[in-house]
Amino acid sequence: MNGLVEMIWKRIYLCSFLMVFFNSVSAYQHDQSKVEFLDYSPELLKEYADGEKPLFLLFSAEWCHWCKVLESKTLREEKVYQYLNRHFVNIFIDADIHNGIYLKYRATGVPYTVFLNPDHSVYFKYSGVLYAEDFLEVIRGVQENVAVGKSLYGDDEELEAYLPPKEFNLAKLESLHQLLNDGVLDNIDWKHAGLGQGQKTIHPQLLLYLLENSSVEDQEQHLEWIIPALEQAIRHLYDPLEGGFYRYAETREWEVAHFEKMADLNAGMVALLQKVNRLRPTPEFEKTAEQTLKYLVKTLYSEELGVFLSFQEADTFYYFLNAEGRSQGKTPEVIQRIFTDRLSRTLLQLMAIEGIPESFQLDQKILSSLDFLASMVIREKQIYHFYDMQNGQWETPGGLEDLALLSVVFAEAAKKYRKPHYLHALKKLHQLARQKNYDRDLQIFSDHNLNPEDDLEFHLEMNAWLALSFIENPRATDQDEKIIRDIIRYFSAIGVRLEDHLWDSKDWYFSDRYVAYLTAFQKLKKR
Repeated sequence: MNGLVEMIWKRIYLCSFLMVFFNSVSAYQHDQSKVEFLDYSPELLKEYADGEKPLFLLFSAEWCHWCKVLESKTLREEKVYQYLNRHFVNIFIDADIHNGIYLKYRATGVPYTVFLNPDHSVYFKYSGVLYAEDFLEVIRGVQENVAVGKSLYGDDEELEAYLPPKEFNLAKLESLHQLLNDGVLDNIDWKHAGLGQGQKTIHPQLLLYLLENSSVEDQEQHLEWIIPALEQAIRHLYDPLEGGFYRYAETREWEVAHFEKMADLNAGMVALLQKVNRLRPTPEFEKTAEQTLKYLVKTLYSEELGVFLSFQEADTFYYFLNAEGRSQGKTPEVIQRIFTDRLSRTLLQLMAIEGIPESFQLDQKILSSLDFLASMVIREKQIYHFYDMQNGQWETPGGLEDLALLSVVFAEAAKKYRKPHYLHALKKLHQLARQKNYDRDLQIFSDHNLNPEDDLEFHLEMNAWLALSFIENPRATDQDEKIIRDIIRYFSAIGVRLEDHLWDSKDWYFSDRYVAYLTAFQKLKKR
């Protein structure tokens, strides 16, 4: 298996590097694919539970440029699609819509490929793009091994079972903050800037937490590495013509950018640049924050619906053009779906921004977006995962992530804007959480489609957001106070998992999970 993994990662990197210089690829419509894809549903997997063929699960997303590369450079090749159609059950999964199964398989990024044995155990999985010949080699190996009963487990390591503490341990919680703080400082890339030795991006939530909750001495230490990291991000991941930050760079040297622009990341970047500029005034940071906010309110805001949107597609060709070239080209599309979780994360960051000129009309746009969500929460019988702008309807029942993020958004909004209907929305969300997601045995909230042991850190973050929403609720009851303490207690032994991440920090996306929990603890401690 090690040889297969090594081959895949080498080929994926080469593919990514070469594709930077190729023209853009037309939008990926999987229903037009030569591969005979079935659209995912939980019932579909049950239907193929006793089959003889292995399963090919492809996680994709509308905004994902590399998903389109996979389709155009790999799946359209005759040898590939004929082999898949003959030997596999092929299932297409929109990762933004079906995030429950995305979490179940611990997917990282898109496109993400999972091969399942006929009994639905994991054969192998990986993230990224392989060209046709390399992909064909992989799928032939999967099919041939499955046919003779050979099994190859995926790249996950078995995690030790989590044992939640029975008592509330303040000392253990205090040590968790220090573990994260020291772990970050131990993983600074002083040569190329940023965190870790792998992919490079900025994690606004983590950096804002460290700057706001560290000692004066530690804050100064953090500024010494955050400022060069921001400078590198502006140099390599920022669009100087239209504003906005791209998602991440593949290499330690900040090369091979992934050009998707996400609303929540950009809102967080505005908040972070503003915070750093207050601590260490830097004209470049002030200007970049302003231009990024202009991008958000101009490009990622729907005047028609009065709400912030979620993503703008990537285009590796378009973003290399100068202003004249772009004026003659096709602007990457803004996805015509509004995702509840993404919008909630965006609003959380935007509500923290201060001192914005009235010309941006930021508060009006935040309030309009909040009202858009409040209308769904208050009027509908359930919460939904996304709004389809083309048919004007809310679609797909929301999961724990939507519920948790909506709860903390309306708790913060009620505190900031003093609007009674935001408290009304919060009350309904808390009722839904207790009725549909509260596990009385574990004394935490859980997702219906995901056992806490399947993804403990996902449940860590979602429970933290719910705890924060109860903490900020001015009408919290004694029962709510018990829920808060039970959540904080349950996850207070999570330090072992955090330590594992800090030892093997390939990327830092895990940090947002822990920051939400530590923020809830800090708020509880200050009460």
